[in-house]
Amino acid sequence: MPPAYTAAQKAAIQQVVSFTNSDRTTAARILRNHNWNAEQAINGYFNQSGSASNKTLETNLNRIFDTYLDNPAEKETIGVDGTMQYLEALGVPLDDIAALVAMELVQSPTMGEITRKGFVDGWSARQADTLDKQKSAISQLRGSLNDPSSRSVLKRVYKHTFVIARPPGQKAIPLEQAIEYWRLLFSSSGLHWTTATTPWLEWWIEFLESKWRRTVNKDMWEQLFNFAEKSLQDETLGFWSEDAAWPGVIDEFVDWVKTDKGRGAKADGDEDMEEY
Repeated sequence: MPPAYTAAQKAAIQQVVSFTNSDRTTAARILRNHNWNAEQAINGYFNQSGSASNKTLETNLNRIFDTYLDNPAEKETIGVDGTMQYLEALGVPLDDIAALVAMELVQSPTMGEITRKGFVDGWSARQADTLDKQKSAISQLRGSLNDPSSRSVLKRVYKHTFVIARPPGQKAIPLEQAIEYWRLLFSSSGLHWTTATTPWLEWWIEFLESKWRRTVNKDMWEQLFNFAEKSLQDETLGFWSEDAAWPGVIDEFVDWVKTDKGRGAKADGDEDMEEY
């Protein structure tokens, strides 16, 4: 029978599997050799590769990258057409959260662009120098997004989505576009921001569409993830405080939830939030 692992060991095994694309048995063996320290185990796994194998890896990855170059004058960047062809080769639909996983892995500067450095570095770190290996890695990462023990993977994808969602030259995301990305990231495939009694994501979107008139900046984007996690743990919003450093829009959302959605009594004289 397989050995019984503690909750912490199971979380470490999942983390190593997600980062190295190894199987659970191999991950457990590596962890045992590193006193169950996941970070050391991951570094040890990749340090086993010698310079010769790394050279072969980079050669193979550059060959794949060159296959999808779509502008003869640009040798270091795959454009929109090539990116779409590459995602199609991976079996990744553009409207699936897996597309965001792939773009984070290769550190795309925008949704329709992949740089050679990001591609080679990203896939070298996972030892994935064939399309089949890359498909397997994307599948594993996608499957881990809704696993609390792999929450760091989802957080990386979530943060990078802000980067690729911004229009070129802009510091914020248009509201309509942000909402579409939130529908992917806060779905059952990611951080499922809803419960049997509280449809948090739909309330958030309803609030924004009726009250919010601005774009979504980085602070609002990143703090919403933290708020979503906490609200799933405490639906009473007992963690929220007026003195905490939440963005103003989240403070106003909490007030809206407590009043318009019956989570508290609306004080006399309260006015609707100012529209922008």
